[in-house]
Amino acid sequence: SETIAYFLKTGRILELSAARRDDVPDEEARAIPEWMTANPRAWVVVPLIHFDTLAGLVVLDRPILDRELDWEDFDLLRVAGRQVASYLAEAKGQEALSDVQHFDEFNRRFAFIMHDIKNLVSQLSLVSRNAERHIGNPAFQRDMLATLDNSTKRMNDLLRRLSQHNKGRPEEPRPIPLGALVDAVSAPKRAHHPIVISGDMSLFGVADPSRLEQALGHLIQNAIDASAPSDPVTVHIALVGDEPRISIIDTGIGMNSDFIREQLFKPFNSTKEGGFGIGAYEARTLILAMGGRLDVKSRVGKGCTFTITLPTAVAAAPSLNEDIAA
Repeated sequence: SETIAYFLKTGRILELSAARRDDVPDEEARAIPEWMTANPRAWVVVPLIHFDTLAGLVVLDRPILDRELDWEDFDLLRVAGRQVASYLAEAKGQEALSDVQHFDEFNRRFAFIMHDIKNLVSQLSLVSRNAERHIGNPAFQRDMLATLDNSTKRMNDLLRRLSQHNKGRPEEPRPIPLGALVDAVSAPKRAHHPIVISGDMSLFGVADPSRLEQALGHLIQNAIDASAPSDPVTVHIALVGDEPRISIIDTGIGMNSDFIREQLFKPFNSTKEGGFGIGAYEARTLILAMGGRLDVKSRVGKGCTFTITLPTAVAAAPSLNEDIAA
């Protein structure tokens, strides 16, 4: 508009009394909106200029002691206007930064969720392929229904996690039975790939069950993807010193030390066709958030061992000592 163009071009501070008397140049008269001159209380217009941007206009109320402005008044109002404009620009910058951070968080969540969806699609694809050969087998039918039920629950959970209204917070780590959790995570995958669970099924560790389940699911699925269809994946539970450990072991293609050190835990870096490069990164992020750690050992052509080490349940719950020692 003419008002914006005029104040941005001139940066002038205008006394409206002159405009009311028509004692101003035509360009200035056209720049002053009628509502300003129509309001008898409107006194002075101060443009808020930040560098080459007009942040707004401030219309000052007529003071109790009405007087003409002198050059000192104009200088003071000009400095005040620029200061206000800088504050507004800073506030706008903070708002833009906040928006970027929100988008970054959304994109991060979406990347993790897309990886989970890919795993679910792989699982359902196996069910579909095997159904052609085994649909008449009652045992397969039960496994198929269990897999479909589990996949539906997982997808609903993924939708909740993606929602901007999701305010859920992770649970505080607490002593949980590791054997039962490993068995629950492995059950839907075991119907389509051999998984061997070994070690101390009565062992407890300190963890957030949902985060550990999610991390364990990623690592087991990665081990399955790296293995031949008939080669079992082993999940071993053990107490080493006073540390509960869950090891996911495969005999697949393996990785060299350079890849483990420089690329394995970097997001969006995958050697698998159609891979997102998120699984190992997210698993380690989840485990570190619980106070645990994730270690990996591998040799090319010999397979991999991912080991989750959790805080011991002994210090957190002394009453569990006998269960842990068993």
